[in-house]
This record gives sequence, C-alpha cells and structure tokens, in this order.
Amino acid sequence: MKKIDPYLKAVLDNFTTNYFASRDRAFSGLDFESLRQELAEIREQSLERNQELLNQFIAQAEKLGSKVILAKDSEEANQNALNILKKHRINKLVKSKSMVSEETRLNDFLIENGIEVRETDLGEWIIQLDKEHPTHMVLPAIHLTRKDVAKIFSKKLGREITDDPALLVRIAREQLRKDIFEAGAGLTGANALIADTGAMMMVTNEGNGRLVSTIPPVHIVFTSVEKLYANLSQVFVLLKMLPRNATGQVITSYVSLIAGPHNQAQYIILVDNHRSELMADSVFKPVLRCIKCSACLNICPVYRLLGGKQYSHIYMGGIGTLLTAWIHGLEQSKDLAGLCLNCHRCDESCAVKIPIADLIIALREKLNLELGKPVFKEMIFDLVIAHQNLHQTLFKMARTARPLLKTKDNFARKLPAPFGKYERFRALPLPAEKSLTELWKTQSASTIKEQGLEVKKLQLYPGCLVEHFYPEIGIDAAKVLNRLGYQVDLIEAGCCGFPALNAGFREAGEGVLAQLMKKIKAENTIITLCPTCTLMLKRAGEKLSSQVFPFNKFIFEKELGSIQNFVPDKKLNKTICYHESCHQKHSLKANEASLELLKILAGENFIELKNADSCCGFAGSFSLDHPEISEALAMDKIYSIRESGAEVLALDCPGCLLQIKGACYNSGLKIQVLHLAQILASYLL
Repeated sequence: MKKIDPYLKAVLDNFTTNYFASRDRAFSGLDFESLRQELAEIREQSLERNQELLNQFIAQAEKLGSKVILAKDSEEANQNALNILKKHRINKLVKSKSMVSEETRLNDFLIENGIEVRETDLGEWIIQLDKEHPTHMVLPAIHLTRKDVAKIFSKKLGREITDDPALLVRIAREQLRKDIFEAGAGLTGANALIADTGAMMMVTNEGNGRLVSTIPPVHIVFTSVEKLYANLSQVFVLLKMLPRNATGQVITSYVSLIAGPHNQAQYIILVDNHRSELMADSVFKPVLRCIKCSACLNICPVYRLLGGKQYSHIYMGGIGTLLTAWIHGLEQSKDLAGLCLNCHRCDESCAVKIPIADLIIALREKLNLELGKPVFKEMIFDLVIAHQNLHQTLFKMARTARPLLKTKDNFARKLPAPFGKYERFRALPLPAEKSLTELWKTQSASTIKEQGLEVKKLQLYPGCLVEHFYPEIGIDAAKVLNRLGYQVDLIEAGCCGFPALNAGFREAGEGVLAQLMKKIKAENTIITLCPTCTLMLKRAGEKLSSQVFPFNKFIFEKELGSIQNFVPDKKLNKTICYHESCHQKHSLKANEASLELLKILAGENFIELKNADSCCGFAGSFSLDHPEISEALAMDKIYSIRESGAEVLALDCPGCLLQIKGACYNSGLKIQVLHLAQILASYLL
C-alpha cells in the first residue's frame, strides 16, 4: 500500500498550480495542437530513420574530432565512461544533468571504482548531498522546500544555514564553481543529436552545462540513441515546445550547440539499453518519441500524491513506467503499471502525442501474458466478466441479499476487516431492487416506448452501473428522450468489456464487446450514459463509432432548441455545480456540452466548481487496488464541492457518481449528486 505524505502533497500541489499558470502564459498565441503534431511527426520520422541518422551523426561528429562510442547496455556504457577517465588519469568528474546516467546508475559505478563524482545542476547536487535520487525528470529536487535544502546544507557544512534563497544559491555557486575548475572531466547529457552536422544541443537553466562542457580538459556526452534529429530546423521545433511544456518558460536560460571539441578531448557515449528492441515494437515504439519534458508528470493526479520516490523505478510516472518495462525489465514495471488511473490527462499534455494511458493498458496485457495473471483478477475478468450469464446471475443473487445488507439510507452495511479499507472514506451502494432491464419491462408503454415518433428511433446503452445500481438514471434518460420525440429501445444488460481491457485482459474485454455488438441494431443511433462505456463502444469500428453519442452531447447538439422551447422561462431552482469526469473531458471532449446545458438551465444558480476536472479517484478497480490514493483524490474533490456551497452536483459518469455520492455521505456533506439525465428529467417532466 502506498503512503500519502501530506507535506509532499502540499509541495506538489503548490508546484502544480504555479506550473499550469506559467504553461498557459508560455503557450499564449501559439497553437499547441499544431505544434505538438509537427514535433510528433519529426520524432516519428527520426525513429523510422534511426539507423540512417545514427550513421550520419557518427560520421559527422567524428569529422569534427569527437569520438563516438556505442554502448549496448548500462554495464557497457558505464565501463566506457570509466575507461575514458582512466585513460586520461582523471579521478574527479563533474556532471550536468543526464537522466541517462541515472538510468545506468553511472554515479554509483564510478564512485565504487574510485572516481569522485560531483553533480553541478543545483537540484541534482542537493539530492546528491542528501544521498537521494531525482524524483522528477526536469526538476530533480521538486519534493524539497527551501527549508529542507537549508537543513541539508547545514548538515553538509557543519553550521546553521538559513533558508534565504539568495544565500542558498550563493553557497551552491561557490562550491560548484570550485569543483568545476578542479575536475579533470565534465559529463553532460544531450537533448538532441543533429545528424547532418554531428553537433549536439543541450538545454539548461543554470549555465552549469556550459561550464562543465568547456572548462575541464575532457568532455563526455552521455546520452541515448533515440535523440536524433535530421537537421537544425527540426531542433528549433523542439526548442519551441520543450521549455514551454517542461517549466512554463518561453525560452530556457541556456541553449548550447556543441559541434565538436574545443581545445579538449570529447567523447560521445550513445546508450541503447533495449531501445532498438523498443523501436522495432509496433505497439510501444511511440514511447521513444518522448522529449523528457515531464509535462505528463506535472499533470498526473497520482504523481501529485506520491511523488517520484514512490511512482518510479528510475524514470517516473506513466511514461516512466513504459520506459522501465523495456530498459529495466517487465518485473520492475509491474507495480508501477497498476498506478495509472487511465484518466488520459497525460495524453492531452504530451509534447509528442504519445498515447500514454492506452500504452499502459497494453503493458498490463504484456505483463499478464509474460509474468502471469493475478489470480483474483483472472477469476473476475476471465471467468465472471467474460461469461455474461454468470455475471448477471451474480447480480441477481446480490439483489436477493439486499434486505440483509442495506442501511436506512440504502447504502451497504459496514464491511468486515480486511475489506473495511474500501469503504473507509465512502459508503458503498447496493444493487438496486430491480435492474434497469427489469424495470424497463414493467414500465407502461406510454412512459418509455410509445410516446416518441416512429421515425426517430434510438438505442440506449446504460452500462453496468446504471443497469445494476442506478436504474433510475436510465429511466430518466429514456423519459427525456421520449419527451423530445424519440422512441427508445434498451440494449439489454451486458458489460461493455472495458474493466477487463483496462486490467490487461484484452481477449476477455473484446470478447464481451463482441457479445454486446450482437444486441446493437446497425442502423440506429446509440445513446450512452457512461463515458467509459462510450470509449469502449467506439473501439468497435469506425462506422459504429460515428453512431455512438454520449447522452449530454446528443442533447446539446441535437435538441438544445427543443429543450428551451418546451420550458422557455423555467430555471433550475437550486444552486448547481458540475464535476468534469476524466473520460468525458480528456478522451471524449464532451464536457463542454454539459457545462453549457447547465449554465442555460440554471442561469445565475450555476456555480463554477474549483478544480472541476480533477479526478475523483474511482477509476473502476483502481479504487480497490489503491484505496489510499482513491481516498486522497476523493477528499480533494469533496473539499472543492463543500467550498462551492452548491446544493446539487451534476456529472455524466456513473462511476464518479458512486465515488462522490458515497464520499459525500461518509463526510456528512448533504448535497444531491445527480447524473445529467436526472437533472434534465426534473426540468422537462
């Protein structure tokens, strides 16, 4: 179980708030989507031409006087670095930032072999003094405050140091400049290798990279084989993106182009470490587009809670999980792969359009196939979910036991240990007395099916939570659609398969989806009540994808005028705010439809919810695997809701409804938590 450190969480919360504001300002006037599309294409082309560009770079770099060394793995890369130092009889090395050297554990290797190693990046030096490792790819000491740094300096220097930033920087500058001028060699990383000139490009904020690469008599460039660009014009595109997306700066303080040695010996060690295998993998190859800007970390809800100590092997977060699987082995990525919420926030911020969330799902499948499936999940997904008759039978049995389990408020009774951790922060719902399918059959024809016009037919897919726990949402959605003139047919009970797919049980998930497809009429528009189900249905093919509409988007795009005409002067009479569900916003881009609808219906009673798009922490089985993370995210959401003062919380996702409604109940927050379909029904009917 992961531990949530409130102190670290506060530090990262503060950073995240400032980062978002800076990033927005930095991209002002630029088309981020066009820029990242261009950079993604450049990176993809570079990977396609990697061997060609690598050969060209080596030839050009050696013409300039550099010695290029190819290293197949960490052991070979580290040994090559040591050999260079021994050749030149060097016993002190200074370094600017190089994540590849962290990847190979170069520092530890050199120190074991008698080399004094000194980091010169301020953050790297601080954590080196503290005998730690980086917790962020761009900001290695992000987890530390200035008070923490003052304590580290005080311990190192043997005297009390205040936390005055100017003093701390002056102490670091004095010590590091001394080290740089004493060192026999300097080691740097590289952000780009330019094939047609043999030059390398390095981005830093502190100037230490320039000193390290020019003052010592030997310069070692320690980087990896995928950082190739065809020419300088491509690197300029990288420079337009990198500082803005990494730190919210329009341009970084120092951009260095190094074309060969300058009155010194220069060695370029290019590390493969299974990258060639990754380039050859058609599924995971996009991982190597990564420019290490860390925007995906900055925006990740789980990283914000755990930081880089718990959410890393060496590389951090979702992208780090994928890199770890290839560079350090599947076993090292196993626990990390389970920490992804699949919220897709990282996909939106990635500078090179890597589909990180989907690749994490693919990695889970790879882990299941190569390391074995977790027994409990295998039973759930390969046995229960994959066999829908058994799935439905189990829910019927649960409904039979409902009277024994319910409380007066229709939540489940407290669970015995060790299951209590799943409901510590939220009350859990019981299956409804009747499923939506059962209720549908008992409703009068005039209520559900026959009020609509024959020429306007729809199919409604409710999803498991609406089918078994919240059938009232399905009934209200159908009534709203009837009122607008549609005949609605229910796609009867059946899982969409996403829970299995998300857990890496792709065969089971796609099998369930195939069963569901048999119940869908090809000619009909399909209305969904769950964003996650919508995503899964859209996997079934381009033709079906165009027929699938989230309920809110269909209403807004097709029937907004009708709603306003029905009750032109009516407004919702309670204050209302809106929670933006992850898949609804970050994958389907459908949240704006609900926002606009609610603003129209509620008028001045609509309240903007602070951090409306922050994840509630449900994420399906994630909340069972990591209840402590789920709880922390839920409590942040409850805090925002309480602060809003709203009487009603609207949302589009039944999973979010389960999480937030249960958490509100356990927190004593009296607020109605309603699906948009329920709100529209109360407005129209």
